[in-house]
Amino acid sequence: MISGRIISINSGNYVVITTENEQRVVRCGGRLRNYRVNKTADFQIKMNRLAQKVETTNVKLSPKVGDYVQIEEDMITKIEPRFNSLIRPDVANIDQVLLVFATKEPTFNFYLLDLFLVNILREKIEPIIVISKIDKLTIEELFELKSQMNYYEQIGYKVFYVNSKKDYPQDLVNLLGVKTTIVAGQTGAGKSTLINAIIPGFKLKTDEISQALGRGKHTTRITSLYHFKDGYLGDTPGFSKLDLHGITKDTLKDYFVEFKNFNCKFRNCLHLTNTLGCEVVKHVGKEIMTSRYNNYLRMLSDIAG
Repeated sequence: MISGRIISINSGNYVVITTENEQRVVRCGGRLRNYRVNKTADFQIKMNRLAQKVETTNVKLSPKVGDYVQIEEDMITKIEPRFNSLIRPDVANIDQVLLVFATKEPTFNFYLLDLFLVNILREKIEPIIVISKIDKLTIEELFELKSQMNYYEQIGYKVFYVNSKKDYPQDLVNLLGVKTTIVAGQTGAGKSTLINAIIPGFKLKTDEISQALGRGKHTTRITSLYHFKDGYLGDTPGFSKLDLHGITKDTLKDYFVEFKNFNCKFRNCLHLTNTLGCEVVKHVGKEIMTSRYNNYLRMLSDIAG
């Protein structure tokens, strides 16, 4: 039995880097279809609001990039328990995500940014926001964007601005270290270009933006982890749409971190505009940015269907 980690998946072939630093191409064993995993869920009870319950269930489990696995005779026979897992991108056991959003081509999308932040925070992964292609904005446009992004910095998010074809902030590279970091974001936002700039001598395929569509071509089609420093840096396929996964109308507010700064007197309040006396609603347009609160309401509506 050999231990390793999946660093790439392509057409049913799994590239695994073993603990002996050997790279092997393996297949997936059928027995994984009934692999038993531990699921930890938080729930509320009347006498004790916070408790933890561990459930063991049979599930169909497919290996993901980032999984720690056991292999035998070039077959994956076991997937070790995950400490987190994303669906889009489809990865597991990630420490942090560099969320790359372009200023233009494609157009900057605050709603998509907030969607991604919510999904990442749910899995207890640290998001780092990277604004790319700043050279495509005028000085006035960049000032306006930074004034809006300043709010995200105030509520605790790290934000970096890059023109990846010329330079990149060393402070951003310093955050990578021993961690497993994936680069994710909109199609054509410059994820592969950023990795090319961060890793000297490393070249990933990049394409120009399709002017007719106003969005990027899918230059990255598979997720791959690359060894960098003492950790891993991963490239992922881009996207233009993102859904909420495993988030309910009652838990959504937990991932809008600024809401926690205000003590709402109503238990299980959804912080809706028609809730008189809601402490969160009182601060919308003041300490809470109106457009981000509107994104929260839009997500609530999407969850309700």
